[in-house]
Amino acid sequence: MYEGKFRKKQVWKLGLLSFVIISLLGAAVGCASNKSPSNGTAPGSDAAKPFKFTYARPTWGPATYTKGGAYEKELFKRANVDIDVRIISVMDYDATIKTTVASGDMPDVIWGLGPIDSFWKDVQDQGGFLKINEYLDRYPAVKEAVPNGIWKKMADEKGDIYFIPNLIYPVVPFFINYRADIFEQLGIAEPTTIKEFEAALETIKNSGLDVVPLTHGNTSLTWAAKDIATSLGTTGGWVPSQEDPNRLVPPEMQEAHVDFVFWLQDLKKRGLLDEEVGVNPDSSFGETKFKSGRAAVMLGHYPNTTELKKAVPNAKIKIMGPLTGPNGEQGGTRVVFPQDRGFYINAKAKDKAEGIFQFLNWTLTEGAEFRRYGIEGKTYNIDAEGRKVPIPDDQRENEYKLAQIEPLKFIDPMSEKLDWEAKELEFIGLGMQDQFDYYKSKFEQYTATTYYDYKDPTVTSPTQAEIGPQIWEDYMGKVDGSILTDFKVTKEMWKQARQKWLDAGGQKIADEVNELQKDKSKPNYLE
Repeated sequence: MYEGKFRKKQVWKLGLLSFVIISLLGAAVGCASNKSPSNGTAPGSDAAKPFKFTYARPTWGPATYTKGGAYEKELFKRANVDIDVRIISVMDYDATIKTTVASGDMPDVIWGLGPIDSFWKDVQDQGGFLKINEYLDRYPAVKEAVPNGIWKKMADEKGDIYFIPNLIYPVVPFFINYRADIFEQLGIAEPTTIKEFEAALETIKNSGLDVVPLTHGNTSLTWAAKDIATSLGTTGGWVPSQEDPNRLVPPEMQEAHVDFVFWLQDLKKRGLLDEEVGVNPDSSFGETKFKSGRAAVMLGHYPNTTELKKAVPNAKIKIMGPLTGPNGEQGGTRVVFPQDRGFYINAKAKDKAEGIFQFLNWTLTEGAEFRRYGIEGKTYNIDAEGRKVPIPDDQRENEYKLAQIEPLKFIDPMSEKLDWEAKELEFIGLGMQDQFDYYKSKFEQYTATTYYDYKDPTVTSPTQAEIGPQIWEDYMGKVDGSILTDFKVTKEMWKQARQKWLDAGGQKIADEVNELQKDKSKPNYLE
């Protein structure tokens, strides 16, 4: 049931990968090292001819990017580049882009899941992407943007690096946000346990108010619910066995994980969880409901309260603390691997690699202020203290909204991923400065108790690479994917499917991971 890093469900036939390999054969043959861009002058220079390259990436926001916009023109002018961008919604990206790779007609720079995913690792190993070690050595700003421990994870067995990771901070709480005004109206005290949480949702459902009791933010439910899952004893990741701490157990083989996913099903069956969960392909439907006053509780990031107040002027949002589970489990936050996709350079674009790295280097040095803040009066204002305060997206001109900026993003350093000064300025810009200290205190409350996925994401079982997606689809895909849409799917049915999956190779996958991963200690991603 878990998506992304937890479980790859798409099945990619051997024919697809074979076609990829055939298409890429010889891609890098005959390409000599070139330390100046062959297509235009150096990025950031004053020369007239811009450096051109093509680029494909996912967008987490609305896919409404329009080429030739004012922000794009300003970036191209400052950096002396001309980037032909193709965007795909993140919900469709991972499947769609593989077809592009298979066609052999990849853009110069292409986002993907990286070497933690067997498809991308296979294309990498077959020579589809450019080795970048020498460029990282020549452009230290790019290299220093990523912690050494993450670069080591990106390196192959020879120490070669092909992939630039898109970083996220590993501690990212997904809160239980709730409408405090509704709770006060109905006389509901803030829940502290899972039992009280369920009772609160029941009260809201039976209140006659035209609101959904529980929904989730702009992501999948299983991701948005990663932290409330800790209150039910699961992280959705591999954890040490209670019997043998030197053996890691995947989530599918953990009873607490199975209980959790069927707890979600039970909430939906009882009318407590949004009926659109698992049905509506638009990942933003729940956040839209919450911000428009049509939902009482939302799992996810702390939302922009000013948007809600436009719909419901007296609305108040609070964050429940981590809940205590039925067996006394103390909820907290699930720490994540600090990479969410990233990008490769096409091996056929080796003659452009120097220019691409010069551009990346510019975004982290001379162009860092522009990358981070944008344009004064358009994306930020200077306050009385001389600070750059972001202009809220709904107050920006259309050509400077985030949907026009996100497609032109590449790499942000880890040092910016948890910057409390920048976060406070964001709250100030939103007119929510009075809520910043509260938000920070709740962040610290969630992160006081941390849980981990102990599996090294770069360790891949050979069996998983060969038949993993196929046996998952054959035995688990239908039943696991239907838990929230077909209430006839029972826990017993799920376990029967799991046994077939284990017998077909799932057990072998778990055994191979344990054999290959020598270090099974708690991960530290920020070294």
